Amino acid sequence: MINQAKFQAFTLAEVLITIAIIGIVAAMTLPSVIANYKKKEIPIRLKKFSSTMQNAFNMAKLEHGPVESWKFPEHQMDFDEVNEFAHTYLYPYITGIKDCTSKEWICQKMSQNMYTATSYTIPVHIFADGGCFLFVTGGANENSANIHFTYDYNCLGKPNEPDKDIFTFYLHYSGDTMSFRSGNFPSYNSSGLLKKRSELMNLCKNHTQTHNSGICSALIEYDGWEIKDDYPFKI
Repeated sequence: MINQAKFQAFTLAEVLITIAIIGIVAAMTLPSVIANYKKKEIPIRLKKFSSTMQNAFNMAKLEHGPVESWKFPEHQMDFDEVNEFAHTYLYPYITGIKDCTSKEWICQKMSQNMYTATSYTIPVHIFADGGCFLFVTGGANENSANIHFTYDYNCLGKPNEPDKDIFTFYLHYSGDTMSFRSGNFPSYNSSGLLKKRSELMNLCKNHTQTHNSGICSALIEYDGWEIKDDYPFKI
């Protein structure tokens, strides 16, 4: 009995030591595991968002006719104009999407996370997979338009920071051509193609400078929808 008691006590001590070691190892490795997972997940979600939006607009074009005849939002902060555009040209072609009204505090929080330039609440649109987006017009007339989309792949999930979990895309149309693009207007050269990687990297690094915001999603697309090891920001 004495020997058995000693054996049991020794076994318990071993278990406790093992648990402690596992805890230490987990604390050291878990952040790295999570970061590596996000580096793989985020590009997949960005690519999915891009293709989902492009497909929706292509289908809308088939039903509503040439893009130059569409009713684009004319005022950047007009809640009704933005919502009308979304429900006319996007909602019928995307499964499981819903809007979040400005009357709900959680919608206000999501809107402010994605668009900090104003305290005005812009309509937020939520996907079934937990991602969400909003958009504002960057100028539109009879011949051309740019609409800027801000996409948060995990909505209220942290860190809620640009180019870490919040990314920029834009819809560009000129004449009868339309494309949904990653990044922002400065991401592209005069031929409408993505700029060189070195240029995109520099723009991405300096994303707080005027007109440089939102370039990082274009860098991720350029890299084959991957977040490379030299990506400027810690994921």
